[in-house]
Amino acid sequence: MARFPVLLACASAFLLGACVGDSALPTATGKSGIRAINAIKASPDIDFRIQELTIGTIVYKRMSVMQQFDDLIFTLNFDVHFTGDSENTRIASREIDFVAEQDYTLLISGTVANPTLTLWEATQRTFAAEATVFQVTFAHASNLLGLVDYYFAAPGMAPVSGEAVATLSFAETLQPADFEAGEYVINITAAGDPGSVLYTSAPIAFAAQTNFTILPFDGDANDIAPVVVRALAAQGTAATMADIAYPATVEFMHASLDLGVSDVYDDENLSSRILANHTFQELSAAVPVLDVNNTFRYTPAGDTAMVTVEGSMLAFPGIRYRFVAGGESGAYLTTAMVPDRRPIDTAAKILLFQTSNNFDFLDIYAVAAGATIDEATPFRTALTTGLPSAPGVLTAGSYDIYVTALGETAILAGPVRIDVALGDVVDMAIFDTVDPAVLDIVLLP
Repeated sequence: MARFPVLLACASAFLLGACVGDSALPTATGKSGIRAINAIKASPDIDFRIQELTIGTIVYKRMSVMQQFDDLIFTLNFDVHFTGDSENTRIASREIDFVAEQDYTLLISGTVANPTLTLWEATQRTFAAEATVFQVTFAHASNLLGLVDYYFAAPGMAPVSGEAVATLSFAETLQPADFEAGEYVINITAAGDPGSVLYTSAPIAFAAQTNFTILPFDGDANDIAPVVVRALAAQGTAATMADIAYPATVEFMHASLDLGVSDVYDDENLSSRILANHTFQELSAAVPVLDVNNTFRYTPAGDTAMVTVEGSMLAFPGIRYRFVAGGESGAYLTTAMVPDRRPIDTAAKILLFQTSNNFDFLDIYAVAAGATIDEATPFRTALTTGLPSAPGVLTAGSYDIYVTALGETAILAGPVRIDVALGDVVDMAIFDTVDPAVLDIVLLP
C-alpha cells in the first residue's frame, strides 16, 4: 500500500515497473498475470482496477482479460456504480505481492453489499510450438452446488468411478491440467456418486494451445437451467457449455397492426403449429425450441393457404429468446432477441423495444411522478424501430413514462406510471395505434 502514491506520481512508468533514481524503491525482476471472475449474480458490471488503473470490466459469469504487470506489490480494487451516484463505490480490495511467472485469478462472489474475494494462483504456461494440448483450470462458483465431482471427456463417455478430473466445493479450484485438443463434454455429479448426474453439457470443441477456466455459476433470469457451466478463455472470451436437459425457449410478440390474428408454425409444410390465435400486442408464453436453426412462419389464424411473414432464429440450449413479428403489409420484418432480464442490486432495469412503423426514431422520458417533460432530458434517445437496445437504469422511485418523436416534445404516448425498487426489471414495448399520431406503451408480463 505504501507504494501507491509513488505509482501515481510515476504514471508514465507505471506499466514498466517503478520510477528510476531512487535506490530505495523495489526493482521488478519479471512479469506476473492478473485477472478476475465475477460470480456476484445480481451485480452490475464491475470495474476491476490495479491501484486506480482500470484493467477490466467484468459482467456476471465472465472473466477479465489476463493482464501482465511487474512482480511488485499491488492493490486490486473492485468498483461498481449505483445509479444516481456521481462516483463509483469501492466494494472490495485485495493486496497481492506478485511473484514473477505466476498467474493470479481473483474470484469475486457473495453480494454487492457483502462481497468475498478468493485468490487462485498458478504458474504461467507457455506452449511449445508443436503442442497438441490445451490447458484447463477447473473451478467452482455456484452456490447451488455443494461438493461435486467433474468428469471431462469425449462426447458419449458416461461418468465412471475413479475417472473424475476434479472434486470441488464453492470457491475451490485445482492446478491446471492438459488435455488433447478436441470435443469435450462436462458432467457434474454428486461427490463420490457417478450415477447421480447433476449436469451434462452439450459438446464444445477446444483448440490446441489455448487456456481455459471451466466452472459452474448459478443461473440467472436470462437462463433456463439453475446452473450454467462456462469455459472462460484467458483472452476474456466466454463459451457456455449448456446443460442439454434444458432446451432453449422462445416467446412470440405480435407487433404489427396489419398482420392480423395469426398462427405460428415451425415447419415448411405448416403441419407443426406452435402458437394459435396470436393477436396484436400479445406476448406469448414461452415455447420450447429443440433445434439450433429455426424458421417461424405466420399464417392468418385457421388458414394455411398463405404465409404472411417468416423469419429465422438461431437458438442455443438454455437461453430465453423473444421473436418479434412487426412491420406493415408488404414490408413485414422479424427480430430475434434475448432480453436482458437479469436483476441488479444497484438500479432498476428498464427494457424498451420500439415497434412503430409511423416513427423510425423515438425519445423516451422517465420523469418523477406528476412532473412534466418540458425541461427534462430524454431517458433514452433515438430508439430505433425493430432494433433491440441495451437496458436503461433508474434509481428507486415512482416515474411517469412518456414517448415523443426524436428531438420533439409533443407527447405521442404516456404518461404510464411505474413504481420501481432496486433490483426490479420492467419490460415494455411501444406500439402503433389506429391513429398514426398516437402510440401505445405496453408493460409486458
